Amino acid sequence: MKEKDDLIMDMLKTFKRLQVLEPIQAFASRNSRIGNWVGLATGETVEIGGNATDEEVQSLRKERNDLRDMVKDLKSAMDSKGGDGAIKMKLKEYKKDVKKLEKEKSKLLAALQQAQGGEGGGGDGAETAKLMLQVEKLKKKLEKAEKKSGKEGRGLSPPPPGAPPSGPPSGPPGPPPAAAPPVDDGKVKHLEEENAKLTKKLEESKAKYEKARGKLEEVGKASLKGQEEILASMASEMEKLEVSSKKEIDEAKNEIDAAKKETAGKDAEVKKLAENVKALMKSNEALKSSNSGLNSALRQLAKKSGALASEFSQLKSQVLASMKTDVPKIAKSTASQIAAASSNFMKSIEDLKINYEKEVKERKRLFNLVQELRGNIRVFARCRPPSKKELSSGDEQAAICVEFPKEGEVNMKNEKGKEKNWEFDQVFNTGSTQEQVYKEVSPLVTSVLDGFNVCIFAYGQTGTGKTFTMMGPESNRGVNTRALYELFDISQKRRSTIEDKITVSVLEVYNEQIKDLLAEDVGERKYTVREGPHGNYVPDLTMVNVDSLDEVIELLALADLNRSTAKTNMNEHSSRSHLILSCYIVSTNKHSGEVSRGKLHLIDLAGSERVGKSGAKGQALKEAQNINKSLSALSDVIAARGSGSSHIPFRNSTLTQLLQDSLSADSKTLMFVCISPVMYNSEEGFCSLNFAERARKVELGKATKNVVKAGKS
Repeated sequence: MKEKDDLIMDMLKTFKRLQVLEPIQAFASRNSRIGNWVGLATGETVEIGGNATDEEVQSLRKERNDLRDMVKDLKSAMDSKGGDGAIKMKLKEYKKDVKKLEKEKSKLLAALQQAQGGEGGGGDGAETAKLMLQVEKLKKKLEKAEKKSGKEGRGLSPPPPGAPPSGPPSGPPGPPPAAAPPVDDGKVKHLEEENAKLTKKLEESKAKYEKARGKLEEVGKASLKGQEEILASMASEMEKLEVSSKKEIDEAKNEIDAAKKETAGKDAEVKKLAENVKALMKSNEALKSSNSGLNSALRQLAKKSGALASEFSQLKSQVLASMKTDVPKIAKSTASQIAAASSNFMKSIEDLKINYEKEVKERKRLFNLVQELRGNIRVFARCRPPSKKELSSGDEQAAICVEFPKEGEVNMKNEKGKEKNWEFDQVFNTGSTQEQVYKEVSPLVTSVLDGFNVCIFAYGQTGTGKTFTMMGPESNRGVNTRALYELFDISQKRRSTIEDKITVSVLEVYNEQIKDLLAEDVGERKYTVREGPHGNYVPDLTMVNVDSLDEVIELLALADLNRSTAKTNMNEHSSRSHLILSCYIVSTNKHSGEVSRGKLHLIDLAGSERVGKSGAKGQALKEAQNINKSLSALSDVIAARGSGSSHIPFRNSTLTQLLQDSLSADSKTLMFVCISPVMYNSEEGFCSLNFAERARKVELGKATKNVVKAGKS
């Protein structure tokens, strides 16, 4: 607070030094508090309005005392709060303003001196002084001239300004005047003109002087007004500071009271914390004592660890030394043990594999025995893989709709979302091979050499792989070729004891007509089916004795050339007929003379198809209708056999007449049902699988050997 008082005192002393105290005193006459400041600064008694009365003096003293009290209060407030920064800043600003006024006054005084001519004699002031001197000189010359002209008696020139008025002399008349000398009128006129010019210049200088004086007075008045405004602002700021200081003091008191209350409330917490600290100190002491015990134990352990480390180092060196000599021996021994164990393991695997195959064969033997005893038609389902066109189309109709949940099961979903699961004697998925298929067929084929009648036929929609399964291409033969190869192989191996005579025929049923595909005049003759002592047969059908598989393959190639095929929307080379390859075997035992007759029918049925989907027209349409008629008749025969009907409609088609032996007793019959894996053919797939399911339920009765004893025909 002392610093504030010093700043105010410095300001007022500055006003006195700048000789602007009088206007400040005039302003102080209207503000008692400012007057007190002025008195404090000058050490004088302020006179308000020039002559202060006793009452005014008393009022002034009271104001001064109030100011001192206020200063004390502010000082105590600032000392307690420490917030006098704002007051210091304001007073510094006021001090800067006073310095600015001092500089401005100096400029005004310099301007006034310049307007008045200054002490140096320069400017308009110096010129005016010169003119005044010239005027005085001219006045003196005029007076001398007038006096001289008066003496000479030649008229008088007008008296100069300030000259006494002319008239009769007041005193007694003197002697008569002497004659005056003649006056030079041109010279007088020249002097008058010079006088007029000087007078004009004098008037102009006076006007400039008055103008500068007025400007100086205006500047002085403006300066006085600014000083009064500054003092008024200072008074207002002091009042505001007083109010804000009181407010800050009150707030500080409130904060102190709140802090006291908060401190009082925390005394209990402090005591509790002190107790906790004491407890922790005790616990710490206990820990220190326990740590000392642990440290001693650790030192002992360190000693033991060092001893163990040295012992370990010795053991390590010993082990390394022994490893150099013992490890190769151990490795060699271990390798031999592993080799022996591996050999035993592989042998056990082989034994298990052999046992597994034996079990599978036994299971199949028993299953086939049951099937033979019951005489059921065995059904194998085979699904062809999707074609490249189907895989690349991206069409929903080409989506795969077939699954194989378990062994012997197939599941299909049609376009309507219907789903069904079928179970058959064997199921071959899209990845099955020709070898895998024939492996399951082989036991039936070999039974022909024992005198049994066997029939294997493929049924299904056009384009599902029936011909591929039965015939197969030259590079991947199907059931027909593989069966004949096995028959000739077995016959060759037993020829020392049994003599086999093998005869082959190949025919087709085309538009319900029989065509002999091995005849020289194919299609020129008509054939019928007749009943004989050994079953139904076709009179005059070409029968060819064969001694090797090569001969059979040549016959099959000839038959394939004569077979009826055509292009449809479903298949590029669709079979338009049912192909039947028959193999008749008469076996004679060389020792006993016993004769057995076996018959093998390998049948590739024409494809079932919807006329609208196949796109058949004209002759192809007639072919499709006849194919469907014969397949429908086959379905009726299967249904009648399944229901146990006394009448079996074999005579409804040429195909069923030829298959009568195979679909009756004393025959082993196997059906391949071939299906497509794509959604587009799902409806036909459902029909084929349902037909195969019904066929599997047909019981033909136990098959018997066709054996003729020696000496009987």
